[in-house]
Amino acid sequence: MHTVTPNTMLKVLLTALLVIANGTGMAQDGHEHHGHQGHGAVPPMDADGRRLDPEAPRHEMSDEQLAALREKIALYRALTDTEARLNMALMGPNYEWYVSDPALQSDTGVLILSHGVGENSDRLFVEKLKPLAEQRPTAVSFGMAMMMSSQLQSAVDDLTERGAERIVLVPTSMSEHNSLTRQWKYIFSMHDEASYLEVPRVESDATFMMANHLEDHPLVTEILLDHTLEKSKNPQNEVVILVGHGPEEIEDNVPDMVVMQTHADRIKAQTDFADVKAINLQDDAFPPIRKSNVKKLQRWVTAAKRRGQTVIVTVTATASFGFQEHVREDLRGYDYVFVDKGLNEHPKYLRWVEAAVEERLSLADAG
Repeated sequence: MHTVTPNTMLKVLLTALLVIANGTGMAQDGHEHHGHQGHGAVPPMDADGRRLDPEAPRHEMSDEQLAALREKIALYRALTDTEARLNMALMGPNYEWYVSDPALQSDTGVLILSHGVGENSDRLFVEKLKPLAEQRPTAVSFGMAMMMSSQLQSAVDDLTERGAERIVLVPTSMSEHNSLTRQWKYIFSMHDEASYLEVPRVESDATFMMANHLEDHPLVTEILLDHTLEKSKNPQNEVVILVGHGPEEIEDNVPDMVVMQTHADRIKAQTDFADVKAINLQDDAFPPIRKSNVKKLQRWVTAAKRRGQTVIVTVTATASFGFQEHVREDLRGYDYVFVDKGLNEHPKYLRWVEAAVEERLSLADAG
């Protein structure tokens, strides 16, 4: 979730006013554009493979929708009506990006489920998937799916039109313990209750199977280590802190942190770093929870500097932008080295996606 914190409220307001004044934005929540196999009209696919509607307004919530979200999400109960609506107005678009050559046919398709950040980061992400998309029909659904599901329906329709009878869903978050994954599962009828609003569920004759999240896969550890070593100069005098976005709920953060700590422990065992720590900021959590995590991170940085050690902060985000800016804001004025690369910038990220798809297909074939 892309949330507003008090120290960014003015920036949010100014940006929202510019958005409204300029009338910009891609396909947004609040206007359902269903799929093209009897599900209604959808935006046409552009030359890059995107289905988005530049004329659609930004996320707009009725009073009833806002009340429903507040029942589901603690953060919205901490925001005023104006803050909540500005928060939604600044969310990125929900849209489909078809990656494969439209002529490619296969009985198996791949649908990557991504939070999405912005056009530049999304484009970089899609470019990295091109080798995978040459093997099987592949699409990416970007967005939180908080108020709509048409981008998912559209992606499924595009894949089935290329012959896909089974579709592997590949989530891109660290673990399954988060509200976004539960919303995706709800939309694909794998979970009974919506995490956000009750949007239309995907309709299709295809068989859906969800692959593993990033979890504690060794390739993810290798990516984090490689990115960190690019900035390392004297490991024995360096403290590495893995910083994750994290889920908003405390009960989700506990198992998610087990995954984060596994990566930290592996890196510590494989290197001479003085220490390797892990923390989730819980970026979308109730403000006091997030503030507590930020304070903990700041204390770690300060303590290491007092010991004369260099601090390397490594983000664990898939995307190349977005969450990194929040971390920069939290550590403004602190002395540290920042590893801000997204996981998808590393060649091994594609290997992880391919492995996740093959592992899920093998499991289905064995069953």
